[in-house]
Amino acid sequence: MGRLGIVAGGGELPFIGLHEALRMGEDPILLGLKESDFDASIEPSRSISVHLTKIGSILKLCKKEKIDRILLTGKVRKDLLFKGLKFDLKALAILAKSINRNDHPIFMAIADEFLKHGIIFESQKKYLAPLLLRQGRYTKKKLSSDEIEDVAFGMEYAKKIADLDIGQSVVVLGKSVVAVEAVEGTDETILRAGQLIHQKTGAVVCKSSKSSQDERFDLPTVGVQTLEILKKAGCRTLAIRENETIVIRPVDTIDYAEKNKINIVCYGNQGKKAINQYQKL
Repeated sequence: MGRLGIVAGGGELPFIGLHEALRMGEDPILLGLKESDFDASIEPSRSISVHLTKIGSILKLCKKEKIDRILLTGKVRKDLLFKGLKFDLKALAILAKSINRNDHPIFMAIADEFLKHGIIFESQKKYLAPLLLRQGRYTKKKLSSDEIEDVAFGMEYAKKIADLDIGQSVVVLGKSVVAVEAVEGTDETILRAGQLIHQKTGAVVCKSSKSSQDERFDLPTVGVQTLEILKKAGCRTLAIRENETIVIRPVDTIDYAEKNKINIVCYGNQGKKAINQYQKL
């Protein structure tokens, strides 16, 4: 078996994946995307910088480093497609094969191309399973009946926009969708909602995977930074999907939520019935 290559965007997640792969006895290497804020100085001995737009060069590097599996992690801004980046011929060919420029068709076209070279894309859950939560409430304060209704309402709409490959998040207040995520990303969506509701407390941020989420690509991700944005926007509750959302540093994230009076709810198959079931990590 060859090596695991971790295509790394910004934030902590690539390094969490790296350490988990090392714990599992693998010899992983980070392929840090220059178009993101990836910090190669954190793991210099296991980092190689690559361009997201130079797919041909990445494939050659994979052959050189004996990489036969890829894990996608980290934050990459979705608006990069509109920044006038220069794509190599291989990247242009992949874009031409994609049915549109939304996330999933592009990911699928890339995965198909890598498979031709004997390289598969791994499930993100394989290396990030400790960051997935069961259904229930992860902060001590029980939600009101109105908040429970907003969570159920919002999670349904978040799933619908995820299924349409538009985004993963909606912000809800009083069973009304205040803001919907598109290419700007979750943080900007939450901040826009805060401006629209004039930071009135009580809004719910709902983030969801697709109905049939491909575990290799773009699992919803939240963490302390997400909660900092919620606090700034005046939102009170973060709702995520059970076993489908990566929570970066779960203990720290829940601790921050408790200290700042923000609810964290993991929404599962039991729906509203399990919202106030308190879970401990």
